[in-house]
Amino acid sequence: MNIKNDKIKKIAEKCILVMSVLSLVVMIGTVLCAAAYTVPISDDFWYARSGIGVKGIINRFIVAVKFSYEIYTNDQGTYFTSFIGSFFNPVISGGFAGMRVVMIVNAVLAFAAILSFVYVALKRLRVESMTARMFILAAVIFVLTAYTAFQEIFNWFVGASVYGIPFSMGIIAVTLLIAVTKPEGSAESKKAKALYVLAAILGFCAVGASLAVTGTICWLVLSVVVFFWIKDKKLSRKNLSVFLTCLGGALINVAAPGNYVRLEKESGNSFSLFEGIKYTWDYFTYALRWLFSNKNYGCVFIALILAGFIIFGRDKIEEIVGNRKFVTSYLILSAMLLFTPFVTIFPVLMGYGVEWMPNRCFYILIVIMDIALGNLALVIGALLSYLSKDKAKKSAPVILAAALLILFITTPFNVREYIFLKMDKQLVTGEIRDNYSKTKDMIDGFADMQGQDVEVDVPTDPEEIRNFYCFFLTDDPNSSINADIARAYGLNSIVNTRKEE
Repeated sequence: MNIKNDKIKKIAEKCILVMSVLSLVVMIGTVLCAAAYTVPISDDFWYARSGIGVKGIINRFIVAVKFSYEIYTNDQGTYFTSFIGSFFNPVISGGFAGMRVVMIVNAVLAFAAILSFVYVALKRLRVESMTARMFILAAVIFVLTAYTAFQEIFNWFVGASVYGIPFSMGIIAVTLLIAVTKPEGSAESKKAKALYVLAAILGFCAVGASLAVTGTICWLVLSVVVFFWIKDKKLSRKNLSVFLTCLGGALINVAAPGNYVRLEKESGNSFSLFEGIKYTWDYFTYALRWLFSNKNYGCVFIALILAGFIIFGRDKIEEIVGNRKFVTSYLILSAMLLFTPFVTIFPVLMGYGVEWMPNRCFYILIVIMDIALGNLALVIGALLSYLSKDKAKKSAPVILAAALLILFITTPFNVREYIFLKMDKQLVTGEIRDNYSKTKDMIDGFADMQGQDVEVDVPTDPEEIRNFYCFFLTDDPNSSINADIARAYGLNSIVNTRKEE
């Protein structure tokens, strides 16, 4: 009987492994394919304004540095993202081919950062089963691809350069810290020293972005530093150095004169500290409702509890519990992870003076909540496994699996609502590809219209195509968007003949 059960178990594990890997390929592949059809949009032209016509990589580098300084003194403290937003801008050099390369790299970097972070964390937790690792990775990526397209990250150059790329770099920096940190005084290879330096460089670059990214990365690095400090009973000087590097970059960002110039120009409301805290809590609870009520994160949460129950058997838990320093440090780390969403939300609401977050900031928040809540689910599963008696050991997985099945069937957010599947359909039918071709033909045609007043019939809404970001214009030739596009292509003016509704 045991031999038969072992065979069934092995077959089930292989099936789960294959399904997890295939799911990852489909989910990530969909986003990569859609990213390949990104077109220039809105602020892409504003970021390109100082580099139009500049030839040579050295001259473009100088222009990008000057542009970054201009933004730092007159708009915001994003010293790193302003630079890459100019230097790598396809509107300046590269055109549609360059846009395709940049956006695919952005998407690859995003998923590589998240997958490596989770994979290394699971390795630190001694999760040795490849099936378990792949299942958890698939669950994490499912949340980021099934619930929304995050088109302001994956289908917009400025969204990628100001939010997506620096956030990915920051996550990689945190991952490197988790991977290379050893007790102070232990033998350290030259490779480990180089990785510490790389983590510091990536962290410094990452915090030179939007404050949502800056605060989040600083807090995550601090969380890792505290974890190893408590675990090893000694503060790692190298970990502290990486954190101080990130903190220094964050202070440079916050101290930018442009932040205060922009604050005076913004028309949004100004919140008091108390109002900011209240609205931060309100938005956090909204995000929870969005995950658990509007979507089917309850299924993911239960699935991860079940995974934690199976992965962390009594023997492994007893081994972990026996190391009290590890347990204490891990619980503190888990608590700090659960607090991270507040660090992400607060500067956005205070900075914009509004009670909501744009899609590009929401991406940062959902990634963080995905990691924090996923970790919590695994902890709950491990605790259930540890506290369950022998009889419950057999019945608990069945009960959890039944609850998961019932919730999966009854939730309104079903398979037909998964965004990556809807995007697959849009890709197959050619909706996204046709938009790319039409936009490319139109913009390429501007070369023959220099100095002219141009009229075009294009969308007035960047999200006219569902789950995608498309080229758009207003019906006012004097609007900043229209003026930036006209300047980029040497037009006297450009106006949209399609009237806004």
